[in-house]
Order: sequence, then C-alpha cells, then structure tokens
Amino acid sequence: MWDADEVRERIRVMAEADPECQVLPARRHRWVAAPPVPDSVVARYERQHRFALPASYRSFLTTVSGGGAGPAYGLYEFGGQAWLDQQEDLDLLSIPFPHTGPFTPSPERSVCAEHAPGEEDFSPCWFTGSLVVAEIGCGSFHRLVVTGPARGQVWTDDLGCGDSLSPGPDFRDWYTQWLNRGR
Repeated sequence: MWDADEVRERIRVMAEADPECQVLPARRHRWVAAPPVPDSVVARYERQHRFALPASYRSFLTTVSGGGAGPAYGLYEFGGQAWLDQQEDLDLLSIPFPHTGPFTPSPERSVCAEHAPGEEDFSPCWFTGSLVVAEIGCGSFHRLVVTGPARGQVWTDDLGCGDSLSPGPDFRDWYTQWLNRGR
C-alpha cells in the first residue's frame, strides 16, 4: 500500500530544503521519521483494545514509520508517551465514532444517551472510535477514525479553539497531500 522508499525520499528532499528546520512544524519533528512498528506490536495493541486500525494507517506504521515527520507538528509516535497522553480513553476505541459530518457542541442536542443536552464539556463521547495522530497547535489536533462509518478518515479537531470537529480525507490521502506540498 505504501512505497516506503518513496516516502522517505520525499521527506529527505523536504529536509534538504529546510536544513535549519525553519518551517515551524519541522522544529518539532526535525524531518525525522521514526522506524516502522513491528506488526506484532500493532496486532497486540489491536487485540488489547478490541478494534483494527484502518489499513492505510496500519500499513504506514508497519512499513514506513511509527511517527515523526508528517502533517502539522508531525505524527505522534505510535504507543509513545506523548501519543498516549493525547488519547481520551483507549477503552473507547472499539465504540464507533459518533459523527459523519462536522460537529459543533450544542446545548440543544447531545451525542450520547449518558449526557443531557448541554452537559457535555469535552466529553469522551465526542471522540469514541478515534485516535489523536498529530497536533496542529493551540489545542487543535488531527484525529484518525478507527471505528464507525467514518473509519479511516483524518478529522480536524478544533473544538479546543471553539470551532468544530470536521471530516477530512483518508489517512493515506491526508499524508500524501502533506508530502506533495514540498514539491
């Protein structure tokens, strides 16, 4: 699904064009891609949390990189402490992501049966079935949907900035768009 050599070459070209990491996000990831994650580690994680990663992300992790250079401030390293710190509740990954279109909290309607309208204040219910994969900055993130109808899509989570949770492309398209910006 991925040509790991091609991805690494594109990152190398972007790094060569920005050796001092002046592109703001590169100051964090420094154009370095972590090594791939062994398939056995990914499979154990999937079993433990009772879901399967979308194919495009799973194959990226196991053949290209476990994190680092990528969109926004780069991809969190799969299973690393910074990555774990950003996840809402790993036990909620098997529960389908509740959204199929843009979501903005509303005092008139709730997302789940546990909360009355207006009671949800950054409730984990908003994010079930999704992983934070990258930080945009200022409280905004990119989330990969791992269960539910939007599975495989990378959503922009701007709720921390008072905006919305918005759908985006499949992980492969999202990452490839970033790679092609440097051309």
